[in-house]
Amino acid sequence: MTLVLTSAQAAHLVRLAEAAYPREACALLVGRETEARRVVSEIVEGANVAAAPEQEFEFDPATHIALLRRLRESGGDERLIAHFHSHPDGRAEPSAKDAAMANDPSLLWLISAVEKGRAGLPRAFRFTPDHGFAPFPLDIVRQDS
Repeated sequence: MTLVLTSAQAAHLVRLAEAAYPREACALLVGRETEARRVVSEIVEGANVAAAPEQEFEFDPATHIALLRRLRESGGDERLIAHFHSHPDGRAEPSAKDAAMANDPSLLWLISAVEKGRAGLPRAFRFTPDHGFAPFPLDIVRQDS
């Protein structure tokens, strides 16, 4: 299975991470899933309401709940498939704090490193309680793909 982002969506996440610096940015990713791919259709930005946003993230619960309600009420096949956050002056890989927060193995994690205000492309990870985090294939495609 592969996670698919358009180049515009990837650029959006990079801009979001850079705008939040030196705090962690966060967003939720909505999309559709087939046997072979998870395709992102929407990026939902949210405030980082963590007590120490320079070191951790907590997506605004009101925005999260409103999104889940909208998806449920729409009756469509779109669902929450991943969340994104940045690591200011850190690595684009899950931290020990991320592992402590991971509680839904169906969600993917996208993380961008931001070095001195410049963000890199996100990397994707899957969490399983038995094995922790593992890299997940991410395909960034042009809009017309």
